[in-house]
Amino acid sequence: MAQFSIALDDKAKITGILAETGRVHTHIQASLKGVENPVVVISSAVPQEGKSILSAGLGICAARNREGRVLLIDAHWHAPSQHILFKFDRNFQLGQNDSPASMTGQILETGYPGLDLLPAPEGPDDLNRTRKVIQIIEELKSHYSLTIVDTAAVTAVNRFMVDPVALATEADGMAFVVLANKTPRHLVKKACTTCEVSRARILGLIINQYCNPMAG
Repeated sequence: MAQFSIALDDKAKITGILAETGRVHTHIQASLKGVENPVVVISSAVPQEGKSILSAGLGICAARNREGRVLLIDAHWHAPSQHILFKFDRNFQLGQNDSPASMTGQILETGYPGLDLLPAPEGPDDLNRTRKVIQIIEELKSHYSLTIVDTAAVTAVNRFMVDPVALATEADGMAFVVLANKTPRHLVKKACTTCEVSRARILGLIINQYCNPMAG
């Protein structure tokens, strides 16, 4: 496992959401009680909903509150961001003939106790990306108490992206991030229906940047 020295104070962008992600982790933990080495996919109906930052915060929170290590996988290979949030470079490629086991050597220690990151690889677009990510998850999940998979938006169709619906179908649960007062409800409903038809288990909606109108 590769090790890197990181200045923790460089990651203030994601530490500010830990209080909210703590509640999300509690709900996920309760929903998946009894599931061994669970895999949770984080997605959204449309892009720019804040799911990558939430995934990072959820990973930090989970690592603090679980026995065993937590793995965060950046499966948004077409437009990844976890390496940016955690101040890493993308400096490896996944070749056509590379096995999922070869990815183990690319796992990074984030600097947060108990949290590892598998960033998205560089390389040319590949129509078999979804199958490769599923194989990688299957290879790695038994080594972690929880695997969190940051994915693309469900409605952001691109033939080279990793399909979040296919990943959710293989996972133990899926959570949708919805940006408060922005995301059209019909698109959220459409995305949820698409996943349910594919037999993905939706654990709930996470309303990002919600302000309680009753709060003083």
